[in-house]
Amino acid sequence: MNTVSAQQLIPNYKSLKIAIWLYFLLWIFEGALRKWVFPSLATPLLLVRDPIALYIILRALYLNVKFVNPYVVFSAIFTLLGLVVTLTFGHGNLFVGLYGARIMMLHFPLIFIIGSVFSKEDVLNIGRVLLAVNILVTVIVYFQFTSPQSAFINIGIGGEGSAGFSGAMGYSRPSGSFSFTTGLSTFYTAVSVFVFYFWLSKAVCSKILLYASTITLVIALPLTISRGAVFAVLIVGLFAIMASITSAKMVFKILMVSIVFYLAILILQHYSTLFNLSTEVFLKRVDEANASSKGGLKDSILLRMWNDFMHPIVDLFNQPWFAGNLGMGTNAGAKMLTGKVTFLIGETEFSRVAGEQGIIFGGGLIFLRIFFAARIAIQSWQLPKEEKLLPFIICGAACAAIVQGQWAQPNILGYGIIMAGLVMASLPKKETSSEKNIL
Repeated sequence: MNTVSAQQLIPNYKSLKIAIWLYFLLWIFEGALRKWVFPSLATPLLLVRDPIALYIILRALYLNVKFVNPYVVFSAIFTLLGLVVTLTFGHGNLFVGLYGARIMMLHFPLIFIIGSVFSKEDVLNIGRVLLAVNILVTVIVYFQFTSPQSAFINIGIGGEGSAGFSGAMGYSRPSGSFSFTTGLSTFYTAVSVFVFYFWLSKAVCSKILLYASTITLVIALPLTISRGAVFAVLIVGLFAIMASITSAKMVFKILMVSIVFYLAILILQHYSTLFNLSTEVFLKRVDEANASSKGGLKDSILLRMWNDFMHPIVDLFNQPWFAGNLGMGTNAGAKMLTGKVTFLIGETEFSRVAGEQGIIFGGGLIFLRIFFAARIAIQSWQLPKEEKLLPFIICGAACAAIVQGQWAQPNILGYGIIMAGLVMASLPKKETSSEKNIL
């Protein structure tokens, strides 16, 4: 009788979890729908996850999920007031304003809903699916890399042009199942989180799947021709090492994992012509980028990240107190206003936020995102060593996405929301169920 009563007290979040899984899968395959399956619906499919996000919020409210916290409240206040300024004194386009407002109003609250609804096992299931989908996506990337840009596999959004982006040696950066190459880079960063975690933890995962996905990741990174993807995976690896050094046994395990990766690279170099070619193309891309930035891979990437982080904050104080440009900094918003895709405000995320909403509201959102990223990283690090590994490794991907992720781009927005939500879900529930512990 007591067991039945206890079970009855557990909320039934099945419908919410299904919706979150759909949101997750559409993040990966939205580009495939827009390029290959329904190219004539490419424009409306840009918002395919928005109705799902709205459903998740409404369903969470109905089920009394505790997700409304100061982060959600302040982000909503800043955004709604920014929308009022935009429609009253700014560009005045309602649809552009709403498109910009949906980022914080529809998607941002999902972080805390995922954190409240998902269990650690749900997070690991996401990880297992990522390991499996990694193989499928990399097969697509292989054909995109080896095929001409005129081939169907490389067709662009809406069935027009090419989805490839400038690379090196006549090869273009592939987009995989995503709309653009940036989405593919975030995907491999998410995959690396669980590759590292399942190697370093005792969590149950098919060894065949883990080995296959690890080798696939090693093959895929040079195929992306993306310095950002490689650097992001290295950052995740650094977070994994930091969280793992808790005993001599774990140090030994890290060494074994490093040897596995090293052997995989050696074997691929010896037996795979494709791996050697893609590595050569990637290194050529690095050399060309270094020549233009006058620095090495580490210097150029770190310098770019530092400049992307600091310059908009310094530039924030050159903005007006209130700016009525909400939505104008997104490509879709720019197209609605000017008829062409362009950066009307700024290419980096904080430049966009500051330029759209000014010092007060834009600065408030920037501070909120920086504070939130720092808080979950500190909170994860302070956990006991047996609970630290999963959330802290995910922080290696999530924190950069929260602070510098270009949320105006739907793929990167979905990635940032999902990874931040998985961090919250992997924390002990006593840490995420109470609002006072979130701040």
